[in-house]
Amino acid sequence: MLKNYFKTTLRYLWKNKVFSLINITGLATGICVCFFALLYVHFELNRDSYNEKADNIYRLVTDVKTPVGINYESASTPMGPAMKAAFPEVKDMARVFMDDMILQSNPDNAVKEEVAYADSSAFKIFSWPLLRGDISHLFNAPCDVVLSETAAKKYFGNADPMGQTMLINGKAKCRVTGIMKDIPYNSHLRVDVIFSISTLVDENWNHWTRFGFYTYLLLQPGASAAALQAKLPAMVKANMDQTDFKYQLSIEPLKKVYLYGKPRGHRTGTSASGSITNVYIISIIALLVLFIACFNFINLTTAFSLQRAKEIGVRKVLGASKYQLMLQFFMDAVILCLVAFIIALLFASLLLPLFNQLTGTIIADGIFHNVQHVLWLLALAVGVGILSGAYPALFLSGFKPISSLKGKTGSSGTGLMLRRSLVVAQFCISIFLILATTIVHMQLNFMQNQQLGFQKDHKLVIDYQFSNSINQHTDGIRQQLAAIPGVGMVSLSSSIPGTSNNQFNTMIENSKGEKQQQRPDVYFIDDVFLKQYHIDLVAGRGFQKNLALDSMKAMLINQAMLKSLGFKKPEDAIGKHFKQLNHTGEIVGVIGDFHNHSFLETVQPLTVRVDSSHLTNITIDITSTDVRSTVHQLEATWKKILPDVPLVYFFADEAYNQQYIAQERFGKLFICFAVVAIVISCLGLLGLSAYNIAQRKKEISVRKVLGASVSNITLLLSQDFIKLIVIALLIASPVSWWLMHNWLQNFAYRINIPVWVFVSSGLAAMFIALVTISFQSIKAAIANPARNLKAE
Repeated sequence: MLKNYFKTTLRYLWKNKVFSLINITGLATGICVCFFALLYVHFELNRDSYNEKADNIYRLVTDVKTPVGINYESASTPMGPAMKAAFPEVKDMARVFMDDMILQSNPDNAVKEEVAYADSSAFKIFSWPLLRGDISHLFNAPCDVVLSETAAKKYFGNADPMGQTMLINGKAKCRVTGIMKDIPYNSHLRVDVIFSISTLVDENWNHWTRFGFYTYLLLQPGASAAALQAKLPAMVKANMDQTDFKYQLSIEPLKKVYLYGKPRGHRTGTSASGSITNVYIISIIALLVLFIACFNFINLTTAFSLQRAKEIGVRKVLGASKYQLMLQFFMDAVILCLVAFIIALLFASLLLPLFNQLTGTIIADGIFHNVQHVLWLLALAVGVGILSGAYPALFLSGFKPISSLKGKTGSSGTGLMLRRSLVVAQFCISIFLILATTIVHMQLNFMQNQQLGFQKDHKLVIDYQFSNSINQHTDGIRQQLAAIPGVGMVSLSSSIPGTSNNQFNTMIENSKGEKQQQRPDVYFIDDVFLKQYHIDLVAGRGFQKNLALDSMKAMLINQAMLKSLGFKKPEDAIGKHFKQLNHTGEIVGVIGDFHNHSFLETVQPLTVRVDSSHLTNITIDITSTDVRSTVHQLEATWKKILPDVPLVYFFADEAYNQQYIAQERFGKLFICFAVVAIVISCLGLLGLSAYNIAQRKKEISVRKVLGASVSNITLLLSQDFIKLIVIALLIASPVSWWLMHNWLQNFAYRINIPVWVFVSSGLAAMFIALVTISFQSIKAAIANPARNLKAE
């Protein structure tokens, strides 16, 4: 019997090929979107869960309350060892310092690499399996280094890297003492090169307020994190002077660091951080897509099931029972859903590489990476099949044979109200997604095209890692580089906008004549930098090459620093005294605020000084239209004048835009999901219009016989949808404004949501709806009325 039911289902689907294609495509697309959303949400929520001891690992962080706000710092060198020695709850600790340097294993493969300095205990705390090397002898000496499998392959190919040497910044040698597995992609802390911490740390680093170290604590099994937290204020009081700044230490559970922890650190780089808000948003969108897809499937199945009323009558006359008809309808719907499920997996398999690229990480290497997700979606498909088959199974199978053969299949008022309510909900979702997509795009566009306070285009930047051979001969180097055809101005600096910078405790005289302690961003530059980057001078003067005062003893501040010191006019700050890094001097000028960090942060107080020992970047203006030729000449010149310093360069605009990569990826992911949801909505409207027209085809025919035109009938069939769209717009607008307003609060600089967005979104939804239903409406309006009115 089941075989016959199966054949009947196949014949029915084949006979209604267009219906089957639309229905299967819509549901398959919805399931595919949900599959990717499941992958993304599971990946984000399970960051660092690969660590076997994750439940007992905590990160130590410091909040520094200054006169102008709170600085979110990591930890300092002595904090971790002190906690291990003082508190029995701490079983072990590891410090990790993030940095970058130029590495090479031969003259031809110099690469600027993100690296870490770490204690060997990191390999005991984290699940970073060693493939080669002895954990007890990994970091016996400074410059010992552990490479990941990927890094070992990159620098040494198929050769054995153990015991081999590499060059750091073209001069210092390091020795490979271990090879580890690549750190999993779902780690908030991910590097391919780890140096012994003694490579960096000496007695000069043993200061409680010299931050930059991510310090991880492994607690004893059963130890109370709350009890340990309660002991930290006493340790702060005993070791940190609270006169100028207020320090607060906290411990964060490792599993919450990525989504809930704040980004910490500047010059030392930051570990990856995510957003729980974005996880919620993607989850909500996936649920909305799922709702639309399931509603559309049920709606289409219901609409086209009405065409089988006569079939039901014939089968009942021939002796079919209600149970047999119900089984047939359930089988039709479930098989359709299973086909959609299989196609969804096919879509997912083909699109997974693109999805990984879109998210910027390897979320999964195959659709069966997590079989549980596939099983959930299979259960979902079967559930949708049972739900969509319930209406025809329970309603249509109960028709009397005579009514079925006469085509009397009217729906109840309750069913009509439910259907309209679902349509309003669907339009609300569509309008919200159109609104949200527009606002997300506007915010991302705003951040990338807003006035930055400096010029970043056509600038090539060389990172030479503080090489003394350059810093001791800056004038000669600048002259030789500026002589290259196609090169304009050349400047040197410690940082450029968009990259990490130093922060130092600084004492500055404020508007009341008092010495005010701050911890501002710090730039060290030469006399060309401000002019090259088009940074405005608001008051006073810039640095002058021939003034001895400018070396070490002169300082520029930005307007944010001016405000924090209480000065009302820029001129009032000129001549005020400062102390920074044991150097004293006076403020000689005020520069305009520029966004040295992204628009996620407000412009912070900044000091600018001249000190060649801190310089590490050369900025070169490229004036030639043939950039490639200029770069080739630059490489040739560099090899002649600095053969021992590897040439590693990047472009200033690309470096600045890197700050927005996470937001761009989220925006693209959001827009992709939203577009899919809107497309599926169109399929739903197509199904509803088909259902509506099937119910009113005789009414349409009568109106046509009585003289109604095609445009009259089309308008008649469309006006109900227009009313529903208006209702949906009134509901969706305030909800959408509230949700997107809250999302925009994540940005320090953000757009104001304009009224026209709501009007255009409503019009867009109306246009999409009318275009979608016009095909069915016009088709019904031009149909031959005699065919629908003839008696049978």
